[in-house]
Amino acid sequence: MIKLFDKEMNDKKYDIANYQIEVFPLDNFSPFGLIMNGLYFPTSEHAFQYLKFVDTNIDIAEKIRKALSPDEARNIAHENKEYRPNNWSNIKYEKMEEVLRLKVNQNPRVKEVLLNTKDLIIAECCIDEDTDWGIDNNNQGNNHLGNIWIKIREDFL
Repeated sequence: MIKLFDKEMNDKKYDIANYQIEVFPLDNFSPFGLIMNGLYFPTSEHAFQYLKFVDTNIDIAEKIRKALSPDEARNIAHENKEYRPNNWSNIKYEKMEEVLRLKVNQNPRVKEVLLNTKDLIIAECCIDEDTDWGIDNNNQGNNHLGNIWIKIREDFL
């Protein structure tokens, strides 16, 4: 779940309807598709998970691309992590940035939502405590996903 914070890490509160409109488009599970390398992906989660396998096992990559949900795409990738490239940990942030740039450039609504975050901190709040991509319940973590969104936002300002 994507959340927005002020500089002191105070959570910006939303009711569910406003969250769906004002924040959710930035989530990798949101239904904003994109085209990458001539192929359509229903979510940025599909595209990111696909990139883990496109050069090592095209069958797994295609299964991910055609998954019925972003959760299924992530689960397929998790079940097959031994097929990821050896250097994945070195390139995963650049690959995520590539996917998110495609998402924002191909979806005007996503770009509008991103720009409307103004100077707020964007953070992925992880229920599974994946503090590499996001932050935990104590607002601790590397928050690479949020930082990539902030970097992209700054390029538009």
